[in-house]
Amino acid sequence: MKIKMSTKTRIFSFITALFSVGILLLYYLGRLEADRTASHLLPYALWSDIIVAGLFFATLALIHSGYKQYNLLLEKKNSQLEDSTRSLLETQTSLEETVERRTFELAVVNGSLHREIAERIQAETESIKLQKQLEIILDSAAEGIFGIDTHGNVTFINKTASRLLGWRRRDLIGNSHHDIVHHSHNNGSPYPISQCPIHQTYKEGSIHTCADETFWTKAGQSFPVEFTSTPLMENDTLSGAVVVFRDVSESNKLKKQLEMIVNSAGEGIFGLDAQGNVSFMNTAASIMLGWEIEDLIGKSHHALVHHSHSDGSPYPEEKCLVYKAYKDGIVHYKSGDIFWTKTGESFPVEYTSTPIRENKQLVGAVVVFRDMNTFA
Repeated sequence: MKIKMSTKTRIFSFITALFSVGILLLYYLGRLEADRTASHLLPYALWSDIIVAGLFFATLALIHSGYKQYNLLLEKKNSQLEDSTRSLLETQTSLEETVERRTFELAVVNGSLHREIAERIQAETESIKLQKQLEIILDSAAEGIFGIDTHGNVTFINKTASRLLGWRRRDLIGNSHHDIVHHSHNNGSPYPISQCPIHQTYKEGSIHTCADETFWTKAGQSFPVEFTSTPLMENDTLSGAVVVFRDVSESNKLKKQLEMIVNSAGEGIFGLDAQGNVSFMNTAASIMLGWEIEDLIGKSHHALVHHSHSDGSPYPEEKCLVYKAYKDGIVHYKSGDIFWTKTGESFPVEYTSTPIRENKQLVGAVVVFRDMNTFA
């Protein structure tokens, strides 16, 4: 716009100057004509025509020059306009392509998001179903079951455990199991947590099975339990423990009754495990053999009681009928054999060795014997 205004002003200035010169020339010629002093000059009218024609052609030349410059400027502006238009179209096309691409990407992301949300909802639904199924299974168990984190706090507890302990689930969850349930021994003496097998499980990752422990109820009453404490692993990291326990009060009563019956028998009775070690023994057997019951428990019966014949020669264990009962699963009876006392004396016996099976597996034998000297 500045260039266009400058050209226009220049043309008007030239035309003004030309016409001013022409007027001055005509005025000067008019004076000469009036003075008649320049008779040798051309007539005034001819000069007028020449000056007018000169002004006309000079004006046309200026107009043509201005028009040419205007066309050049117009072409330049048109070229710039075309470049701007082309650039604008390219920008518009690029923008449309970007918008289309972004729209497609957003559609893909939106689809993925909806899919992920649906999958998460489905996973959460399935997780809730599994959790409910697990709760039903746990609550159906006859044993008490509870979980503990690595700080010893209860994380879950089933219905049986809640009933046996007398605590509502919400009152136990988040609190220390040892402080509430396992704080003392049966005689009331404190039970240090460092000695607790359950504590060792969730701290060291070791499995512990205990058959003679005590739990305490909310009412402050103790009851005998046997439990298995198993570590909980999450991504190979110890995250707590699961404890399965049962009240063995009735079992202990039956056990005591059985001990009373067995100890009231006149015959000697002892049990052997699958390795031939004494697992239990009644009072009559203790008296006849001269051994305290606790001195024989866990020891080899054959090595201490049945190691030799009456002449002192060794009695191979593989030929022993007591041994055979817990190996071949057959009841064996023998009369005229001998057992040895703790003091190294022998006495004649007759015995019956009966295999013990647990879940169809041989786990030992029960031997009932009597001193034949008593019946002589």
